[in-house]
Amino acid sequence: MKSHAYVITGQQVTGYPFEDVNNNWVIIPGDPVPEGSDATSVVKNGDLVKLLHVVTNTILLSHDVASPYYPTNQEFTTIDIEGANADRHNDTLFEIRIEGGKIKQDFRSMSGQFKLIHNPSKVAMWTHSKPLPDWAFKQQEINGNKNILQTSNLWFVENIPSLAPEDPRNVRTPKEVKSMPFLKKYFELQRTMFHHNNALTSSHPYASQPIQWPFLLRGVSFWTKNDTREQIYFLGNPIGWWLASSILAVFVGIIAADQLTQRRGVDALDRRTRSKLYNSTGFFFLAWAAHYLPFFLMGRQLFLHHYLPAHLASSLVTGALVEFIFCVEPLETEKIGKDGKKKYTPRSGPQSLAAAWAAAVVITAAVAGGWYFFSPLTYGSPGLDVSQVISRQWLGYDLHFAK
Repeated sequence: MKSHAYVITGQQVTGYPFEDVNNNWVIIPGDPVPEGSDATSVVKNGDLVKLLHVVTNTILLSHDVASPYYPTNQEFTTIDIEGANADRHNDTLFEIRIEGGKIKQDFRSMSGQFKLIHNPSKVAMWTHSKPLPDWAFKQQEINGNKNILQTSNLWFVENIPSLAPEDPRNVRTPKEVKSMPFLKKYFELQRTMFHHNNALTSSHPYASQPIQWPFLLRGVSFWTKNDTREQIYFLGNPIGWWLASSILAVFVGIIAADQLTQRRGVDALDRRTRSKLYNSTGFFFLAWAAHYLPFFLMGRQLFLHHYLPAHLASSLVTGALVEFIFCVEPLETEKIGKDGKKKYTPRSGPQSLAAAWAAAVVITAAVAGGWYFFSPLTYGSPGLDVSQVISRQWLGYDLHFAK
């Protein structure tokens, strides 16, 4: 994020996204420099520093006072040098934390992003897009964010005004793009996604837990319009959702029963039927588990839409298991040939094709009915009156306009 700071002496620090003399700050050591030492040493990653505002000759400070727009975040202001070196010394100490930097890495302008962490309170300097009122000339609020992992806490130094124009440090040399092996790129991408996912830890009113998803216990409100009582509430089709979740349990029961009967010497399934049950339906079941179970290990905020890939796999399990239950294919008989090898021949048996079609029609009609009933929440139209909203709160869904 790029932003520049503007300061009124001794008052709140704000920001705006263009260059000005009020943007200039000087990094000075956090502790007084002993006489005779080099006062121009290189700033390193992790150093504690103070920031001197050039125009007002004041020092950046943060303290436990609420900011205007975020009462939970503390304000950033400035203080005169004398106060910064006396009773407010600790409140003016900030840690420079280079994003992705190594320990004691050199701090450079225009070459990377960094976070400015207030040392006593451990909050990160942060800004947001909502402008302040007229008293701050509609500029951006700067405050202390307790969630220091948030990526919007990042800043960078754009220029060094004290350098002569011809100084080579004013020239930014583009980094050479290096080729990278595919596997290294792949693992880097996975690591980056994992890092950013884990950083999403803030609370959300419509967040939910993975255990709630198969039972469709909670949705997500996306949009409302008070005048027409319209709303878009993300919620799966309960009929199809609960059917798919129930079939998952049925599949596990069938597999357990088959394993148990085989151990007791009873072979209830022929070779081809068991192969389809384990290989086809089992594959879909493993796909469901692979897309669902890892969410129990995540600490980030989660929503119902994270279950959609797993729900798709559970729907495939449903189709495959319905076919298995009604056994629409000819069964096989196992025989031992003259050569001693097993041979399988189709045999006639009860063909339940009509029953399978009947089941498919019933399931389709029920799912279509559920879709139609909840479509006003899916598409946001038409608006519903109180009784219509209440009739759709099957499991206490937190719908709007219910009263």
